[in-house]
Amino acid sequence: MADLLKRSERYINAEEEMAARKQKTPWSGYQEEKREHSRNAPERKEKRKERSDLSKEDLRHKLSRREGSSRGGAPIPSYNTFAPLLDTRTRILAVEQDKVPFQWPEKLRTPAENRNEEKYCRYHRDHGHDTEECRQLEN
Repeated sequence: MADLLKRSERYINAEEEMAARKQKTPWSGYQEEKREHSRNAPERKEKRKERSDLSKEDLRHKLSRREGSSRGGAPIPSYNTFAPLLDTRTRILAVEQDKVPFQWPEKLRTPAENRNEEKYCRYHRDHGHDTEECRQLEN
């Protein structure tokens, strides 16, 4: 008789556990919400399919609109007019390089054979153009 009671108790516990699993718990709700926002959600698959149906011109149009947005932060400004300097760029660089810590630019990418060996840029620490002609120092 005791054996029968233990079996029935296990059966009841199993049924209660199954019912509890079927009910939503905070964790299961989170998992369902996460599944809705996942990359494999049916809505996202439909959008991907729509995108693949677009022509190249449509994609270019979408990308050009996206480029204008400032998602990665403020764009680096490029100036066309400059205030006149009171000294040469070479002298300003010589004075300021000791005062202000700044990161030196990368070496020039132009092949060495194509560069003018008579001109030297103190900012780039490389041959190819004069410090006075340096476009990066201009900005």
